[in-house]
Amino acid sequence: MKKNLLLIAAMAVTGLASAQCSELFFSMYVCGSGENKAVEIYNPTSSAIVLTNNYQVSMYDNGATKPSVSHPLIGTIGAYSTWIFTGGQVTVDSVHPATGAPYATPPVDTALIRVANQLDSAHFYAFSYFNGDDALSLDKFNSAAGVYLPVDIFACIGEYPVSATGSHVGWWNISPYNNAPTNKSWTKYHTLIRKYNVTGGVMQNPNPGTWNPSVQWDSLPGPHTGLPNQAYPKPNASSTLNNTHFCSCLANGIQEYADNAHVNVFPNPSNTGMINVVASKSIEMVQVLNLVGQVVYEEKISSSTPWVTFSTSTLSAGTYLVKSSFGGNEAHVSKIVVQ
Repeated sequence: MKKNLLLIAAMAVTGLASAQCSELFFSMYVCGSGENKAVEIYNPTSSAIVLTNNYQVSMYDNGATKPSVSHPLIGTIGAYSTWIFTGGQVTVDSVHPATGAPYATPPVDTALIRVANQLDSAHFYAFSYFNGDDALSLDKFNSAAGVYLPVDIFACIGEYPVSATGSHVGWWNISPYNNAPTNKSWTKYHTLIRKYNVTGGVMQNPNPGTWNPSVQWDSLPGPHTGLPNQAYPKPNASSTLNNTHFCSCLANGIQEYADNAHVNVFPNPSNTGMINVVASKSIEMVQVLNLVGQVVYEEKISSSTPWVTFSTSTLSAGTYLVKSSFGGNEAHVSKIVVQ
């Protein structure tokens, strides 16, 4: 217990404030039905960052004060890019690895696996087996201390949220923060996206009973009632996990950002023959440009709509820029890959 308390203390000392556009942080949280779980990590800097031997993700099961399981991240995350880490179970696990008792866990949806940059362990028990009442952290190796320390914390380490009935089959929500009916849950059967103005991770663990997910996270619009069949794939998390995150750190980065419009372009890479552009306000025109700046597709939108779908049948395989215009000289540019 003393070691656990020291770890929590170290978390507080090393991060009284979050790093601003200088450190990796969680940009999306997916807690779907079954084993359909994923996190997206965002690099808000102008340089690629090596993950291997430097970063890991950790899960704190049922109020644990130290990681119940950690998984190293392997690879390199590009500038202003994301890294998608999903469950890796592709077959039904029928036996609990620790007890040998029957413990059927369904496989991860193949659509979710296809968008992953990295897969978790293929068998229970692993990071991606969180279920709405487990805190998570993104950890970086601290060479001076010789240990991994959190650079971003999701939820509250050491807190075991309860349900409205007082049972320990719970989740976090917005008020009261760790006690609500299922249909008010934020962290179970939901997909959360980090708000545009969040530019760094939470490095100080919140006090129990105070973590409000709505402060830094948005819940995807859709029929979320807490029921598994409405959490995944409605809305389709695998389409939303598209290697794009919108953050105010991009103001000095590689994308042009419309101050009052958030834009999502998916699927990316596109191999379906179609591309969707969804914005938080009405789109007036969509243009596709090649990397030398030539307009290769243009569509002016006559009706007021925040959602535009167009065919990629006239586009050769390669990388393009999608420019969404909103009027008043507002525009957003996203990079896409057509396969």
